[in-house]
Order: sequence, then structure tokens, then C-alpha cells
Amino acid sequence: MNDRGAGEIKRMTAQTKPTDTLPRVVQIGFHKCGTRSLEQLFRGAGHPVVKYRLRRPLRRSRNAGLLMQQNLAAGRKIFAGMEDRVFYADLIYQTERDSFQPIRHFREIMRDYPDTILLLNVRNREDWIRSRLKHGHGEFAQRVMRQRGIGSPDELAGIWREEWDTHLAEVRAFMADRPEQFIEFDIDTDSVEALVERLSAYGLRAEHWGDIGRTRGVRRHPLVAKLKRIWAHARWRPTD
Repeated sequence: MNDRGAGEIKRMTAQTKPTDTLPRVVQIGFHKCGTRSLEQLFRGAGHPVVKYRLRRPLRRSRNAGLLMQQNLAAGRKIFAGMEDRVFYADLIYQTERDSFQPIRHFREIMRDYPDTILLLNVRNREDWIRSRLKHGHGEFAQRVMRQRGIGSPDELAGIWREEWDTHLAEVRAFMADRPEQFIEFDIDTDSVEALVERLSAYGLRAEHWGDIGRTRGVRRHPLVAKLKRIWAHARWRPTD
């Protein structure tokens, strides 16, 4: 696990801290970088989690990224309406007309919740681009291209490559003087056990980690694959 910044890295040590006193942990790497596995790691320890949508009993779920966008526009704290969670993951809002990248607002997160731990999840950049282009059988990439007026997958890949480099550089620079609140975790090369040890106060267990969202190498019957592709492109998606 790669911890950036000067000084000795401090780790959370007391496993007896109640959930409501633990600092928030916010995943600020891009989606398609192990977000479902990270979610399971925290859910397995019993922590309340926001992943992509804010789900509440007897109430309609809402896209967490859109709620964050609305909070900032209204002058509210960025997590207003969902401040009771411990782990936040897969924060993205993308329709054919609008988009919002909450992970790019790490400065506002730290401004509003200064004790937050930022978790920068990364992987091989080119593998990430290939995975993102295939996400939803290509529907996600097409949605982004329509919303942003991008003419080809190659052009989109180039934009994503630049956004990846910029985001990682800016997060690392911003958190350089707060190494105890910054974790960089490479899902390709870093040990889950080291991540669990670093966040020992949260009672995480390495056995709850799994490569849950991986589809690489999965072989399906051609008819099943075709039907899944048709459904991915045709199904209705809520805009909120």
C-alpha cells in the first residue's frame, strides 16, 4: 500500500471505537477500481455505507452524486442528508444531459469534514480505461460521449487518461501534509491485509474482500451475452 506524504504514517489503532465516532472514509479514486470490493469490506464489518445511490427505508433511493451536487449549489455541506454513513464509494452522476464527479471535490469534502480519511483507489491506468469502455457493454462510454460531445472511443480514452493523471496528481499534492488522513491503495499490487491493518479501528476483515465486479475472462453463452448487451443499452435509467 502506497501512503503518500512526508512524515511517519499514523494508523488507526483502537478497535473499540464506536461507529458514530469513527472518521468518514471516502473513496476518491475513479469507479471501476474495486469499488464494489471496498464496499463489501466495510459492509462486512457492519458499517453504514453509501455506494452510488443513497438508499433509505421507506423512501425512494437517490443518486448520491447528484445529491452532493445539489448540496454544494445550495451552500450546504457536501454530505448533507447522508452524514450518518461511515464509508462513501462509487460517487458519480452521469446522464446523457448532465454529469458530476464528486471525487473531484475532495477539497470541499475536507473543508466540510476535516477529520475525513481519503482513500485513493487506483489500478493500472490502461486496464482501467479498457474496463470503463466496456462497462455496461459499452453503454456507459456511449452515454458519456453523447453528454460531452465526444466523437470516438479513442478520443474518450485520451480524455479519461488526462483526467486520471490530473486527479491523482492533485489529490496527492493536496494531502501531502496530512499523510495520516490519506491512503493510496492499488488494487492490482497492494495487500488487502495492509489496508485492513491501516484501518484497524474499523474492524475490517480481509476475508470480506473479493474481486466482486470483475467480468474479465467470464465466458457466457452467445445468446446470454447478446441479451445482456441489448438490455444494458435499452433499459431505463433514473436521472436522480
